[in-house]
Amino acid sequence: MSNLDEPSGQLEILMEYMRHGIVIYDREERICLINRHVSRLFAFPAQNVASGDTLASYIDCVGRAVGWPAARRAAVLNNHREWLSEGCSKTLDHHYDDGKVLEISFHPLPSGGAVLTFVDVTHERNLRSIGDRRDVLTLEAKVMLQRVGRIASDTRIVALNASMEAARLGNEGRAFAAVAEEVRGLSRQTSEVLVEIERINEASLRLS
Repeated sequence: MSNLDEPSGQLEILMEYMRHGIVIYDREERICLINRHVSRLFAFPAQNVASGDTLASYIDCVGRAVGWPAARRAAVLNNHREWLSEGCSKTLDHHYDDGKVLEISFHPLPSGGAVLTFVDVTHERNLRSIGDRRDVLTLEAKVMLQRVGRIASDTRIVALNASMEAARLGNEGRAFAAVAEEVRGLSRQTSEVLVEIERINEASLRLS
């Protein structure tokens, strides 16, 4: 019988081709299954952790690979035990100094023990960060446009007052009236541009 015909062999092959790193340990805190993607994600030799090893030795291996001090490794082991006692799934991000982000999920098993999954989500988190920053900048631009709109409105009022004053002055106010009309025209053009920019901003927010 080939390895492919055995359930355990099929599972090992499936684990190798999974995008996720995965670790399964039992109620005795013994590693039942670990795929090579875990060692690739945490950058330690695959042979350093194997089925039959303890959860403590696995966390120690990972901790040494990523630079955790002994106290941090002990805290992580304690977290696992607390999560098991709570019986709730957990998901958290682990951030590396070089900017890489791993999403780590913890899922308790009914029979005891848990399933851990690890996914490199650096690209997704970077996109989310860029999108959030774009939203903030778009909203800031919207506030600025509102201020410019108020300035344009005030300018129209000034131009109207200037036109009224020019009319009162008669012939002596003709030059004044021409300037006032030009200011009114610029204000109107500014308002039209603001409407178009506002439309573009709203479209950008909807896309994001």
